[in-house]
Amino acid sequence: MAVRQWIIVGALALAACGGGSEVTPPDTPGPVASVSVAAVTSTMVAGATQQLTAKLYDKDGKLVTTSSVTWSATPASVATISTGGLLTAVGPGTATVTATSGSLSKSIEILVEADPCATPIAMSVGQVRSFTGGATVACVTLAPTTGASDYIVIGSNTRPAQDDLLSYTIGTTTTASASIAAPIAQASTASPIATGGPTQALLEEQGLAAADALHERLRTYERTTLTPVVRSVALQRAQETLARIAPTTFSAVASIGDTLAIRVPNLNTGKDICKDNIPVKGVVKAVSARATIIEDVNAPTGGFTTSDYNAIAAEFDNLIFPTDTSWFGAPTDINNDGRISILLTPEVNKLTPAGSTGFTAGFFFGSDLIKKSEYPTTNDCRNQTNEQEIFYVLAPDPSGQFNNVRSTVTVRQGTRGVIAHEFQHMINQGVRQYNPAVQALETFWLNEGMSHLAEEVVGRAQRGFGDFQRLTYNDVNPTPSAANDYNAFFRQNLTRFQRWMARPDTSAPISAKNKDQLAPRGASWAFLRYAIDQFSNGAARSFTKALAAGPQTDIANLLARTPGTQFDQMITGWLVANYADGLSIGGLPSRYGYLSWNIRDALSNVNQGTFPLLINQFPGPYATQALSSSGNYFEISRSNSSSTVQVKMTATGGAALSSDYATLTIIRHQ
Repeated sequence: MAVRQWIIVGALALAACGGGSEVTPPDTPGPVASVSVAAVTSTMVAGATQQLTAKLYDKDGKLVTTSSVTWSATPASVATISTGGLLTAVGPGTATVTATSGSLSKSIEILVEADPCATPIAMSVGQVRSFTGGATVACVTLAPTTGASDYIVIGSNTRPAQDDLLSYTIGTTTTASASIAAPIAQASTASPIATGGPTQALLEEQGLAAADALHERLRTYERTTLTPVVRSVALQRAQETLARIAPTTFSAVASIGDTLAIRVPNLNTGKDICKDNIPVKGVVKAVSARATIIEDVNAPTGGFTTSDYNAIAAEFDNLIFPTDTSWFGAPTDINNDGRISILLTPEVNKLTPAGSTGFTAGFFFGSDLIKKSEYPTTNDCRNQTNEQEIFYVLAPDPSGQFNNVRSTVTVRQGTRGVIAHEFQHMINQGVRQYNPAVQALETFWLNEGMSHLAEEVVGRAQRGFGDFQRLTYNDVNPTPSAANDYNAFFRQNLTRFQRWMARPDTSAPISAKNKDQLAPRGASWAFLRYAIDQFSNGAARSFTKALAAGPQTDIANLLARTPGTQFDQMITGWLVANYADGLSIGGLPSRYGYLSWNIRDALSNVNQGTFPLLINQFPGPYATQALSSSGNYFEISRSNSSSTVQVKMTATGGAALSSDYATLTIIRHQ
């Protein structure tokens, strides 16, 4: 593609200007270009301590380990810090903590509170208070009120690591217990996917979960099998550029009617994805500026017409390609044809068992982005790669020859969002595999979160919505005539997030359960959408392009795009927004809401008019759990003047929790 040529030519020009001087190896970090600071929590109680860490990066994002940092904290009346980064909270106020390396520095702010148990906190409507650490959340006292008041309490786990499980007991005590509403039924911890009878919705959910599990096999295989190859390719390509290798020329583009040999990755149970690949032959049905549409010769009769194939190509050219590339970056073009291949093959149809309601509509496999010559001879994917950018999608099957009937309408509609989704995966790997600073492919939850975001932003482009336009349910699904776009690009994200809201104690946005459960995928999408809304400074596309490029992965990648923001701030802000957005709570800071969605409106309408967020009523107590990056919601309703109320989040038996990441957040909304 032209973009790639310009990059190569630019690199050649820079190399030529260097004369005969030595060139730094591509995997060796350069001088320090930025400093990052990480804290366990952005709020502390006087007398508490926490260990801060600082990391140094060069201009390409490579970690620099050969330089040191010095620490400072001001004012000393609020906090002090040791030479090793141990921060001690001294007294109430806000401390500015700075890590410095040479002429570069990074500062963060830490809020220090008085002991919230001994010093009751008075809150006005719209105010949010957050406390972290097992000893701190064991007792938080709310000051007396002179009239009716209402609070939402969120018990959460802000550890920045996957699937840390925090089990806790939470409840309230008061000298006027009659003023607090009676509790509703305690939340159980049963898996939502396993409850209920064989309803149509449940069958569809199980089908979608099965399809997600197939995609998980691909992404896991890529991270374990392809990462070493991707790393090797990145270093090799960087060396080639430095050695002034001339850019390759474009090869001939396939023509309509051409027959192509393609090897489909084998996702059937018990098969090796690469070693047991399935050779097929495909006929080119349409060629456009950005797409080559190919039909498997074994596809059933009665499928798409020439007009249909042209429509698929046109939508990719005019909608999906420009939208995804503007949000996530330019794809690779390893076969130099300037196009993305889309193969419609019954091998995808076979992946869905007979009688299933949901179905696998298509996938991308990262092996295809690596040339055969770039694989070690011992790697099975060496014989599978098609050495081109290609999607494998469902073929129409009007008679059900391959397990299930799939009409042309079903396939056309069912693959629109999938192509948008999978194209992000293709771009994500592509921009990483030629960057020598990259150590690994993106972790599953964030890669999937970006692909679910790709569905949404393509839907926004299709419907003419802006990047931050605050959408209601009626915006995305106003009439039956708009239902196709809603179902293709919006519905799955909203319904998956609905599942998380119904049981926030069983899943979380950064969870590994993202691989085969719907609720955490919905949470990943919503969390990423919130992060873009609140931390991209109005430049959503620059934010997501930087995420796709890395070189960091996982939470470190997200935090690298939000310098100075700590993970606990992002998670507690998101958890509050999931309740407060759309309520118009007076005085509530804007960081506790979405900019791009009216979440309460959208989720209420998805849930037949009822907001689905699970909220239990205090006094409790409740024995529950929270996976890292998630939390549970409780309400304190006081109908008249009330004395102090103590909220206690503890281990079973009343002892303080040992976790430094146990977090209690309180919002007053009345």
